[in-house]
Amino acid sequence: MKIAILANAFPPAQTGGASRIAAWQAGILEQAGHQVHVWHPPIPWFDKPIFLRLYYHLADLLPRQDLVREIRAWQPEVLITHNLTGCGFATARMIQRRGVRWIHVLHDVQLFEPSGRMTDQASNAWRKAWGFLRRLSLGKPNTVLSPTKWLLDQHRQYGFFQDVETAVLPNPAPPVVFAMRMPSPKPKLFMVGATREKGIELALELLERVPDIELDVVGEGMTEGRVRFLGRLDTVQIMEKMRESDVLLVPSQIAENQPTVILEASSVGLPVIASDVGGIKETLNGAGVLCPADDIESWVRAVAALRDPSVYADQASKMYELARLHDPKEYADHFIKNL
Repeated sequence: MKIAILANAFPPAQTGGASRIAAWQAGILEQAGHQVHVWHPPIPWFDKPIFLRLYYHLADLLPRQDLVREIRAWQPEVLITHNLTGCGFATARMIQRRGVRWIHVLHDVQLFEPSGRMTDQASNAWRKAWGFLRRLSLGKPNTVLSPTKWLLDQHRQYGFFQDVETAVLPNPAPPVVFAMRMPSPKPKLFMVGATREKGIELALELLERVPDIELDVVGEGMTEGRVRFLGRLDTVQIMEKMRESDVLLVPSQIAENQPTVILEASSVGLPVIASDVGGIKETLNGAGVLCPADDIESWVRAVAALRDPSVYADQASKMYELARLHDPKEYADHFIKNL
């Protein structure tokens, strides 16, 4: 079968969670014997001034005719799309009109929130208006895959994917690698992302409130005292840091869908303390310690709880079980069934 993939991010140019899932799916399809071609066009306007980005966002509601021509000429039987910002939201619909089965994969909330970052759960006029325009432009895929029910429900709240076949397909975790786990007298905390949205301010406040912990952060910042900023790390380096760390912090201040770092942590049994926002609770599925994103006292108590060897061992065991629920082979089997 000839299968086209259209995404605005794909390795090696981009290495985020959405691009890695797109690449993972391409590999699954190729291993299953399908002929796969990936389109991931350069999108130079992401770094333009805000007033220019608004213009490009509006123009992005139309199809990108160059992509329509190229993909139609290749004559795929199936089109799989991922995040489409910069690819023309009507592009896939134009290809679908030629009888091509269209599968859309959700990663975040950018269909109704252009920034892709939702700081609250409340509906507002901006999201409703923007969601209305993109919904009209996008059309109706034949099938929509979402890693969480939470993300699918958020889109339906804004009118997306009514009368469309949908399926919840949680993202895969890396293969399990067992690591010796026991609480340390001075816990080493690990965090990926040094931005306010990822919760760096809460993490640094936690460091002040709990004097005998250390914190390593992937991202840029000033290393001082018990906090070290590690700059940019690749996936291999991040996994190595997870094996060396005692606890993963995910203090997100935005409504995230299914953070990749949680699934990576599960594969090495690393206990997690995370914000109870977005799809994180659904992702953890009973594992991890959930805290309100803005309640520092809860985070202090969570760190204290994980000092108990029995609590720590239980959390490590639950993280390994979470990894088994996200087995890559099962993911591949379910993904192929949705073609």
